[in-house]
Amino acid sequence: MSQASGAYRTLEIILGLVALAIGVLALIFPEGVVVTIVVLFGIALLIVGFLRLATSFSSNNPSSARGANALIGIVAIILGLLILVFPTFATISLVVLIGIGLLIYGIGRVIVGGVASNMSGGLRAIVILFGILTAVFGLIIIFIPTVGIFTYAFFVSIAFLLIGIDALAAGIAGKKLT
Repeated sequence: MSQASGAYRTLEIILGLVALAIGVLALIFPEGVVVTIVVLFGIALLIVGFLRLATSFSSNNPSSARGANALIGIVAIILGLLILVFPTFATISLVVLIGIGLLIYGIGRVIVGGVASNMSGGLRAIVILFGILTAVFGLIIIFIPTVGIFTYAFFVSIAFLLIGIDALAAGIAGKKLT
């Protein structure tokens, strides 16, 4: 490991403090963190939509590609605007869709565990158990979306806290870890 410069150490410490602040804010305001991420996704959809729409006017693309780009652009712009106008509804809708995905996945695992003759009895039981737990968690998220929001925000906050501690430690120690 080589010694880090003073400027590098300062940046590491600043990064660590910012990450710690984001982590603490995510713990205090979990809905705000998730809604912010959804709003950023809405902005990204708008940008992609306008880029696709602009690409649809390019004469370098075949007409079928121009039509597809125009359609993708219009749909992305509409979805982006809906997310920005109704961010809380978009957040809850996204969380419910994730819950539906977990429910479907869990049911699929239960079916696989039930019919997989190539697995031992113990492995089949584990697959079925994990499938049931996944399906139950999916149902909880579908019927109580705030559970999904809080769970996601909790893990985001833990990740930022860990990043902050890591950056602070590196900045204070003055060692480049790369």
